Amino acid sequence: MANRMNSSLKQKIEEAPSLPGCYLWKDKKGKILYIGKAVNLSNRVNSYVQNYKRLDPKIRKMVDKIADIDYYTVDSEVEALILETNLIKKYKPRYNKLMKDDKNYSWVMIDWYNDLPSINLVREKDDKKAEYYGPYPNRSPVFKVLRRLRKIFPYCGKLPKNNKNKTKPCFDYHIGLCSGICAGLVSKKEHRQHINAIRKFFKGKRMKMINNMKKQMNKKSDKLNFEEAAELRDKINDLEYVTQRIKIGKEIDEIKLQTLKKDYPKEALKTLINKLDFSGLKYKRNFRIECYDISNISGTNAVGSMIVFQDGRPVKNQYRKFKIRNKATPDDFAMMQEVIKRRLKYLSSNYKAKKSDSSFRTKPNLIIVDGGKAQLSSAYEVLKRKGLEDKIYTIGLAKKFEEIYKIKINNRKEEDKSKIVKIKFKKIRFSKRSKELYLIQRIRDEAHRFAIGYHRKIRSKGQTKSILDDIPGVGKVTKRRLIEAFGNVNKIRKASKEELQTVIRNKRTVEAIKKILT
Repeated sequence: MANRMNSSLKQKIEEAPSLPGCYLWKDKKGKILYIGKAVNLSNRVNSYVQNYKRLDPKIRKMVDKIADIDYYTVDSEVEALILETNLIKKYKPRYNKLMKDDKNYSWVMIDWYNDLPSINLVREKDDKKAEYYGPYPNRSPVFKVLRRLRKIFPYCGKLPKNNKNKTKPCFDYHIGLCSGICAGLVSKKEHRQHINAIRKFFKGKRMKMINNMKKQMNKKSDKLNFEEAAELRDKINDLEYVTQRIKIGKEIDEIKLQTLKKDYPKEALKTLINKLDFSGLKYKRNFRIECYDISNISGTNAVGSMIVFQDGRPVKNQYRKFKIRNKATPDDFAMMQEVIKRRLKYLSSNYKAKKSDSSFRTKPNLIIVDGGKAQLSSAYEVLKRKGLEDKIYTIGLAKKFEEIYKIKINNRKEEDKSKIVKIKFKKIRFSKRSKELYLIQRIRDEAHRFAIGYHRKIRSKGQTKSILDDIPGVGKVTKRRLIEAFGNVNKIRKASKEELQTVIRNKRTVEAIKKILT
């Protein structure tokens, strides 16, 4: 496949995001051939290229027709599943139809017409009276969602035949998944209410459900029914936990998704600012976050990255990278200080840069450092020396437990400026599925990706100088051609003689390259 790909498609596949979402394979006329979903889009689309010879003949025939690809990223596997289902229904691609029998899609079936309705995950739509939600190509994420919903709205998975109650409730009752309807412990009305709530969930009425439950909770609280209000509160919290990463409903397609994604990052940012609770930190238009990361191997080829998010979205033309100057031994704290010091000097009115840099000249509202207390205190010391500790707020994200650390700012003026004041930290924990934690993680991961990419580039240049320069017949021009054609030394090493000869005509030089590199 790789040999037949046009350069634009090849680049799109190489740049596929390592995020959940959907991919749309298209032919040369722009017609959609196939719609698929993935937890990691990069891994999935690259597998078509890497495993081409091992693909099923039917899939290989489709792959041969591919001329373009589109991606739509989402926040979770379940969202990818829902979006995939919606897009397949909308476009009905030929190869999705051909592969449907192989995949054996599933539906959530609710026999609402029954006196005691039940919920099942089925592969065939045999019951013509029942309601069906789907189809879903993958059962696993749907099963997980149903299990979580059963903890909020319990129902029996094995209702007794002829509506005759058992003397004892089923096993699921004892683990909180069944309401006890099978043993007559709750009324039919309550059972139907639970099933109806799950129907609304699959119909995309999740937020309406939550708002109605909040109204009920407030009414119970006003009437001093605190136990029932607390029970509703817990259900609301659980339902928000299930739905907070599922923004996509039945009606969402790729066009509506883009509109939805415009608002979501800003909402997550505003929630983050509120929960960080810095007295002087408020949301304003073009709110700027900078995140820093260090990448090195035992201190060698050390680099730093600065990435920028504005209003919760990446601004890639504002990213900057740093080659560490002052340290050749592994000291991430000193390296972090160097990077932030070099960045902050541009905010000084006394500093005259050789070149104007709009990114460096823009003051951040919030700085995130990749690391815990030690990394955070390193950054804070630089800000304090510059007199910016109460003008630019800083937090650290410790990877082990994904905990946020902030520094308690002492507003009391010290008489002795030289006196060492012990830094006090405050730990903040967000829900593991919260949109604000997801935003911080995304920013941190982007800084990490950018730092590693630059580190590899620097390391590769070092390898290129040390290895290629020793090969007879390889001068500056030949070396440049090799790097332009293959990218790095590893790819040059793996290249065949025939591939090398497309770049270098001299057979002796090709033989020398193969001899020295392999």
